[in-house]
Amino acid sequence: MQHEDYFSLSLIDENTLWTDYIYENGNNAEVSMLDKNGEPAVFEISVNHLQSNSNYYLVVFTNITAMQNEKKLLEKMAYHDPLTNIYNRQMFNNLLAKEHENKKRHGDDLSLIMFDIDHFKEVNDTYGHDIGDKVLTTLTQLVSNHLRTNDIFSRWGGEEFMILLPRTAPDFAYNKAQELRAVVEKYADNIIPQITVSFGVTDIRDDDKEQSCFKRVDEALYQAKIKRNDVVKL
Repeated sequence: MQHEDYFSLSLIDENTLWTDYIYENGNNAEVSMLDKNGEPAVFEISVNHLQSNSNYYLVVFTNITAMQNEKKLLEKMAYHDPLTNIYNRQMFNNLLAKEHENKKRHGDDLSLIMFDIDHFKEVNDTYGHDIGDKVLTTLTQLVSNHLRTNDIFSRWGGEEFMILLPRTAPDFAYNKAQELRAVVEKYADNIIPQITVSFGVTDIRDDDKEQSCFKRVDEALYQAKIKRNDVVKL
């Protein structure tokens, strides 16, 4: 089966035997196949000559689906926030470093949004932490629904969140923050209390060091929090 994470025939020339290709490129590969029950599975294929100078191969298929599922689960746990299921701070920093290098190489705009929930402590104190957690997960879903597929969204800590917008000018990022602010302000249901959110916006600059863009967006958020339910761009 063709799968972006694994070897498939689409990766090689139609005149090339897949056994030759695998043998000449390290003797093994991982592929997605249907198992004996017709279910998608992951197999490791090893290819070796049956005898030296032989034209025959010995090909062994080993089902490694359980191992791959465990690996993906561990990766998800390492790089995702367990409550909201979006990226955690560590993964955000990794992706920011890559996007910053791309910006310096290609000259594209790169913008950063930081936001948090106004008076979130009062929500926890009044309604309890279960409702507080529901507020966080609901907010995450609301924001995710209004982001592009290449935008990078993470939980920074507590009720603070970061959004990295590749190839995005700061004025557009400011407008996006205003859009998100309005979406959250208008949202209401019977489970969580109505909330508002404050936003800081800045652009990532070529000469930004590791923490300088964070300090700038944090200052913008601090200014927005003075008024609450506001957006400030620096």
